[in-house]
Amino acid sequence: MKKTTLLAIALLCAMNAIAQPTYYVSNAKGSNKNNGSKTAPFKNIQKAMNVAEDGDVIMVAQGVYYGLLNAGYLEMKKPVKLIGGYSDDFSTRDVIKYAAKIQPPASSNGTARNYSLLTIAVTSKNAEILVDGFIFDRGESNGYHPNKGKPEEFEMGMLMHPPATGINGAEQNVTSVKMPLIGGRYDGNMTIQNCTFTNSAWYAIQLAVETGKLTIKNNVFVANAMSACEVRGASAKTNVSKIEFCYNTALFTWSRTSAFEDMGYGFRYMTGIDADVHHNIIGLSCLSGLDRTYVDSDKSKEAARVTTAEYNIFFMNKQADLTLPGSGKFLRIRWDMFDDVEQLAKSSGNIELENPTQLKNVINKLYLQEFLNTSYKESADFDPNSPANVFRSAMGINQVGKISTTVGMYANKYPLDDAVKLFGAINGYGVQKIK
Repeated sequence: MKKTTLLAIALLCAMNAIAQPTYYVSNAKGSNKNNGSKTAPFKNIQKAMNVAEDGDVIMVAQGVYYGLLNAGYLEMKKPVKLIGGYSDDFSTRDVIKYAAKIQPPASSNGTARNYSLLTIAVTSKNAEILVDGFIFDRGESNGYHPNKGKPEEFEMGMLMHPPATGINGAEQNVTSVKMPLIGGRYDGNMTIQNCTFTNSAWYAIQLAVETGKLTIKNNVFVANAMSACEVRGASAKTNVSKIEFCYNTALFTWSRTSAFEDMGYGFRYMTGIDADVHHNIIGLSCLSGLDRTYVDSDKSKEAARVTTAEYNIFFMNKQADLTLPGSGKFLRIRWDMFDDVEQLAKSSGNIELENPTQLKNVINKLYLQEFLNTSYKESADFDPNSPANVFRSAMGINQVGKISTTVGMYANKYPLDDAVKLFGAINGYGVQKIK
């Protein structure tokens, strides 16, 4: 009898450990006064994350979400599984049809200056985190210039970085938020999949991994500045953190500023972390598809770092498919030279897009056309013999001139409806259809 009781208790404990609680969130039908059940869902994702414990599941129905009290961000402090793309009654899941958007308005920007759109602030060790099936977008909250960098058929002009302000629809004096769409730090394992990342003024994903693995697979990255993905290792030990970046499509990655001086990478290999990059489509980057210019100052740690690039499709990256240290600033490498790159432990199967018509119906044609045509022009107007400059010279004051710039476009807003068309564009490469 005693053994039977002990066995029953052990079985019950095991079942409880396996069956993690599930909370439900519906912007349309929920209330934060509810208990978070399927029939009485919460209204806000942040409310569910505040209530949940480590390992709990949070299912999110279609709708537009951001923080409590209209805060322009969400913060994950406990490792949970966030799963989006459900119908309002949670009977059906379709990430595109029932889109769960993390998409704050411009009016929420004041609360988000120091936060990523989804901030990972998990302090527990050996965390297990899942982010699956969301659209992360700042297209409704960025400030865009009303006229500059505005192709004729565009609604708004180029992205404006702080402290400059811009417009967004009817909103005036909008200051863009220069924080990633997903950012932060954690220890353990994390998977980000089946998501769309668009219109970020400052990275799509920028994380630090202490130990464990980060898997980023089957995602769309479009019209983000700096880089689609930059993840560094945060441990002093070697080979204890790893990132796998696979089956993603990263297009239109913009430079740091509208002068196009630097940045604009699809994926960046960072120090302190091994990286396996495969089966992606990486194109239309302002600088390079891949960047491996970061080198660990500790030579032994750098020698132990393992980085690969296999079975990727590259196309129309403006300066290179891979950048390396060297030649004064960077070495610019094309995909067919990867076999000669010592920093890549594996480099087989990479190709150039052979048939551009495969993407003809899934890329916004106007955006593509203007991106390919865009340029930065700078002209100086300086007349040392003008009356003002002659007078300045006589008085020992520096002479002055005027520099004017012209920008075709820069990080303009990309339509979400077109971004999600990229799912399943090319079988076996880049983002695939969600089954």
